[in-house]
Amino acid sequence: MSTPRYTLDLSGNHWKMERARPGTGVQEGFHDLPSEYQGIYYSWNQASVPGDVFTDLQRAGEIDDPFFGRNYHKTKWVTDYEWWYVTKFNLPEELEGKRFEIHFEGVDYSFEAWLNGKPIGSHTGMFSSFRPDVTHAVRFEQWMEGCNILMVKLDPAPKNLMNVGGRKQCFQGDYMTGVVPTGIWRPVKVVATDAVKIDYARIETPLGGADHDGPEDPNAPINATAVVELEVTNAGDKAIEVAFGADVSAANDDAGSGKGQASHTATVQPGESTVKFEVPLEDVYRWWPWDMGNQPLYNATISAKIGDVVSDEVTERIGVREIVMTRNPGYTEEEAEFPWTFTMNGKRHYLRGACWSGPPSLLYGRNNSAKYQARIKQVLQANINHLRIFGWHPPEVPEFYELCDEAGITVWTNFTFATQAYRATEEFMAGAKNDCIHIVKDRRNHPSAVMFMGGEEVFFSHAHAESDNRFIMEEMGRAIEPYTSIPYGLASPLSEQFGQKMGFKAHDSTHANGHYYGAGRTMMEEFYPKLDYCIVPELTAASAPNIESLKRFIPEDELWPMGPSWGYHHADIDILKNLNFEVFGQVRCDSLEDFVNGTQTAHGIIAHFALESLRRLKPKNSGIGLCHFMTHWPDIKWGIIDYYAKKKLSFDYVTRAYQPVLPSVDYVKRRWNPGENVDLGLYVINDTFDAKPGSTYRWSISTAQGEAASGEESVDIAPDSCVELKRINWQVPTDALPVDAEGGYAVPTFRVDVELLDGDGNTIAKNFHVLLVDDQENAKVRYRELNDANTAQRDELGKTYYRYFPEMYDVDNEEPDL
Repeated sequence: MSTPRYTLDLSGNHWKMERARPGTGVQEGFHDLPSEYQGIYYSWNQASVPGDVFTDLQRAGEIDDPFFGRNYHKTKWVTDYEWWYVTKFNLPEELEGKRFEIHFEGVDYSFEAWLNGKPIGSHTGMFSSFRPDVTHAVRFEQWMEGCNILMVKLDPAPKNLMNVGGRKQCFQGDYMTGVVPTGIWRPVKVVATDAVKIDYARIETPLGGADHDGPEDPNAPINATAVVELEVTNAGDKAIEVAFGADVSAANDDAGSGKGQASHTATVQPGESTVKFEVPLEDVYRWWPWDMGNQPLYNATISAKIGDVVSDEVTERIGVREIVMTRNPGYTEEEAEFPWTFTMNGKRHYLRGACWSGPPSLLYGRNNSAKYQARIKQVLQANINHLRIFGWHPPEVPEFYELCDEAGITVWTNFTFATQAYRATEEFMAGAKNDCIHIVKDRRNHPSAVMFMGGEEVFFSHAHAESDNRFIMEEMGRAIEPYTSIPYGLASPLSEQFGQKMGFKAHDSTHANGHYYGAGRTMMEEFYPKLDYCIVPELTAASAPNIESLKRFIPEDELWPMGPSWGYHHADIDILKNLNFEVFGQVRCDSLEDFVNGTQTAHGIIAHFALESLRRLKPKNSGIGLCHFMTHWPDIKWGIIDYYAKKKLSFDYVTRAYQPVLPSVDYVKRRWNPGENVDLGLYVINDTFDAKPGSTYRWSISTAQGEAASGEESVDIAPDSCVELKRINWQVPTDALPVDAEGGYAVPTFRVDVELLDGDGNTIAKNFHVLLVDDQENAKVRYRELNDANTAQRDELGKTYYRYFPEMYDVDNEEPDL
C-alpha cells in the first residue's frame, strides 16, 4: 500500500516579510521572484508563522514594544500597508504524481498567494481555511533552500468592524486598543493525497438526549455508537468506489480498553460529496466536566482506500458525550423563552464559568504552547469548570480546545459579532456564514465544546434594535445547523432593555456589569441579589495588576502618581477608587502599594459576593461567567490573572467562591451598626453528583478580640443541590465604633468563618466573609457623592481617559499670565 496523507508544516522562523504601499508589491514583481540563494528578499525582515506583523516588526527593531506605555497607537501606520510573506521548501521526489494542496488554516484578514510565480488564489476571512489545489505549480528538484517559493500578500487591515463581523476579531470597544491586528495567525501546511481526500470529519456520539439513563457511576463503561459524517473530494473525472474505514482506540488512560471499528463502501462521484456511516463502540467511557467525572479521550482514525491504496487518512480525537439544553426550573415560558441548563450525558452541568478573554496575547506571534498550558492550569486552580469565549475575542486555536478536553473544562464559543449594528447585505451574509461554518467544523469534535453563539451584546442599544442584528444571528444559527448538534444561542445578553424591546423575555440572560460601571450608585449587596435570570454570562469587577507587572508596561515616571499610561491601558481610575471605598470605607490612595492591594482585594470581595449570591439560586440559575479570567494585553481591568499570568489577590477569592462543594453565607448588607443584630443565612451548595451524608457544618464569628460566637449543624449533602441550612443572629458589640484615624477612616471588622466536614471529620471546604462595623446608610450617601463627582468630571472633560489627567488638554503646558 502507498503512504496516505503527507503533510509538511511550514510553521516556524524561516519566513521573510516586507511592506509595500497598497498595489505596489505586484507592480514590483514580488510575486514572481525566482527561487535562488539570495534574491531581493534576502534582506527582508525575519518573520515567523504563525505570527503577526507587529511582533515581526518589533523583533526587527522597526517598532518599539507596542504594549509599553502608549506605544501601540504609534504603530497605526502598520495597517495602512500590504505585507508580503515568503518561504521556500522542498518536497520528496517520490511524492510526484500525488495531488497537492496548500492549507492556509487562518490568515488575518484577507490575502492573495502565489507558488513559484503562479497565482493560487485569494481569500477573505480569518476564521475560514483556504485550501487551493497547487498540483500544477509544485516542483520536486532538491535545491539548497528549497525549489518551491510561496509568496503571500496580506491586504491592508480593515478599519470598520461593522463590515467584517463574524470574519474578524473585534478591534473596537471599551477595552480594545483600536489598533487592528493582522498576520498569518494559524499554520500553513502543504498536504498531499491521492485522488480521493477527506476534507472534514464530523464524529458524534448520541446517548439518548436529556433523559439519558446511563450507569449510576459516571465513570462506568458503556456501549455506544459513533456517527461519522465525512466531507470528501474526488479530484478525478470519474466515479470511484472507495472503502472507508474507522478505527477508534484509547487516547489516554481514562479511556481504558474501549474501542470500535467499522468499514463502509461508497461510490464517490467527481467533486465534493458526503459519506455517512456508524461505528459501534464497546466498553467506552463517557467524557465529563472535571467536577462530574473523568475525561476519557479516543483517537478515531478514518481512512479512504481505493483498491489496495490508502488515498487519504485523518485522525480526530473525540470524547463520548452528549450535550443537550433543558429549561431552567422556576420560570414560565412568558418569563424565559430559551433553555439555559447545560445537560451533560443526562446530568445538569452548572457553569462555574469565566470569560476566557484570550488568546494569551492579542498579537498572535506572542502566543505559544507553554502559555496556553500554564493558563489552563490556573483555570483549574480557580475551580472554574467552564470558559466562555465571547464575541470580542477570536475562537481559539486547536490546542486550547485539546487542553480543555484533557482538563474537563467546557467551552462556549461565540462568533465574532460584537457590540455593533450590522447590515445583512448579500456579500456580508455570504462571507459571515462561510467563516461561522468553518469555526464549527474546526471545533465540533472536541468534547469540551458545548455551545456556539451568534453575538456578543448585539441587542444592546437603539442602533442594535433598528439594525439587522437579530436576523443575522438567526441566520447564522440556520447556517451551522447542518454541521453540528452542539447547541446554538442567538446572543448574550437577551434580557436587557433593548433585548426586551426586540421581543426577548425578561429573565433569559443578563450581563451583570452595572455594579462596576455604576460604582457609587448601588452597593453590591443591593445589586446582585436582585438578579433573576436563567444564566448570567458576565459579571464584572476590576483591579490593577501586581506592581512587578505594572513596571513592565507603565513608564517609571507614570507609576505613581498615576500617569496617562494608566488610562491608556484601560484603568477606570475613578471606578477603582469608588470600589475601594465600597469595600474599605476609603479610596486607598496612600501609595502605589496601598492602591494596588486595595483594588485587588476589593475585586476579590465583590466577585466572591456576586458568585455566591448567584450560586445560591441553583438550579433556577444554571451558570455564571466571571468577566474575566485573564487579559490579552497588559491592561488594568477585569482579569484575576494579569497579562503576564501573575495572579491577583482576587484570584483566591474566586477560587474560594467556586469550590464545587461550598458552605455559603448569605447577608443582606456588609455594614452593621454597634448593637445591631446581624442576620446570616447558612447554605450548602453541591455541584458534584457525590452525596455526602453525615456531614457537619461549622460556623464562627470573630472580632479583633477573638471568637465571639460559634456553632455546628449536621447535614446530609445531596448531589447536585443547594439548600438553606439555617439562619443565625449575632449582636455587634456596642463598643465597636469607627474612628477617624490617621490616614483615613478606620472601620472595625468582624469575620464569619464556615467549614464543611464529611462523616469522618475531614474538611470538605472552608469559606469566610469579612463584614464591617459602620453605618450602611451613611456609607451609601458618601458613596453616591463620589459617583456624582466622577460623573460631573466625565460630563465636563469627556469619557476619554484624558479626564483623569486634564492637564493633557493643555499641550503647551503654559501657565497663563494674569
